[in-house]
Amino acid sequence: MRDQNAAKMLAKVMGWEDLEAVPQVLPTLQLLADFKYDHYQRFGPGRRFIESLALWLHQFEPQDRSTALRLVLDHLVFISDAELSHLVRTAYRDWIVQERMRLVSEEHEIPSFKVQEIARHRRFEQLRLTSLYLGLSDGARTNELRRASDGEIGNEQIWQAYELGDEKAGDMLDELAASLQKAGFPSDAPHFNLIWLLDDFSGSGNTYIRYDGASRRFKGKLPKIYQRLHQRGMVDPSHYEVFLMLYTATRQAIDHIEYWSERFTTDHGFKPLQVRILCPIESEVSLSRSSDTELQALLANPAYCNNSVVDKNFLVGGTDDAGLGFAGCALPVVLGHNTPNNSVFLLWGPEQFKPHGLFPRVSRHREF
Repeated sequence: MRDQNAAKMLAKVMGWEDLEAVPQVLPTLQLLADFKYDHYQRFGPGRRFIESLALWLHQFEPQDRSTALRLVLDHLVFISDAELSHLVRTAYRDWIVQERMRLVSEEHEIPSFKVQEIARHRRFEQLRLTSLYLGLSDGARTNELRRASDGEIGNEQIWQAYELGDEKAGDMLDELAASLQKAGFPSDAPHFNLIWLLDDFSGSGNTYIRYDGASRRFKGKLPKIYQRLHQRGMVDPSHYEVFLMLYTATRQAIDHIEYWSERFTTDHGFKPLQVRILCPIESEVSLSRSSDTELQALLANPAYCNNSVVDKNFLVGGTDDAGLGFAGCALPVVLGHNTPNNSVFLLWGPEQFKPHGLFPRVSRHREF
């Protein structure tokens, strides 16, 4: 669907009586479609962006369509699959190795600029072997990270899920003991020292940690991980560090995770969580910060939202209005493999709903 056909379809939907207005926007849309939007992985077979855009715009009242188109042209943040893969490839050398070097530098009082001396130190190798990598969702791309390490992360050190069963935890500790013995380190009581928790995106931080006032308990992935690491003897309670590495996350999520994880680890006597974000999304990106009154009216219009998507999982975010997305984040963000529900409903609304989103989302768990 290119050029003239696309121009005619957009002109018809937008109510343009001639094609003179089309060249003002079509080249930009076509370029973005070729470079990014056509590669959205949740489009149906044969579906491309320009066609999807025309069908999406057709849902709006004629007077609202230019505002909806402006949402796409001026505000949309699309992080492609290639861009996420690039972040993953940089994660090991630029972040994980650097943390190991920092620790060796501090423990042995070696100036940080003496890179070769640090890299040749036995402790540097020991920390490599005693690092554990856990994926927090299917977006963690643990296989890509392992390949990017050029063999420095072994299969026995990485797992695509954070829920470790007794058998799997035991196997990983046995493999760790064998690796330490082979490298000439003490292996009588093997423990992991550096825990890396990996995920692709966080919009609000609620799924990682939150405090439930009714039960007076912390909930989410992080409390479960801390407790299981200790219960299964994966770490030495006196000597370990936990890092949460997110390839991209909003400022709202970063602040939320840092605040509540500090409360949780302090209350339970655990080591503090260290948050590392490769590509932060600052607060100015949120559409709730936009001064465009027409856009705000569009987002607030109940005719352009379907609250049937609200279920118990959505309510965890503290709102029953799907219009601004989970936790009211109001993001204009789309990931190449799926649109987060922290974005506005007009972007992620499932395809079977009316209205539907421009980049329909497939849920990781049933939401409706």
